[in-house]
Amino acid sequence: MAKEYSKNLVTTITGVVLIVVTLLATIGVITSEQAGVLQTQLGVIGTAVTSIVGAVSAIILIFKANDTPTV
Repeated sequence: MAKEYSKNLVTTITGVVLIVVTLLATIGVITSEQAGVLQTQLGVIGTAVTSIVGAVSAIILIFKANDTPTV
């Protein structure tokens, strides 16, 4: 389940970044060259954030899990 969540989160972050950067380039706030570099760097940051969220979730689940007694 955590891997599915991570994939969806990466896709969502990438899509939002793409839309925002495209809008900024369209209205002339940034140039198209800047938009390409910005998309690449924000994609890397998004992947890193997703990895951190996954790691924190895994750590929380480790301590939240209930041990079942074996008979």
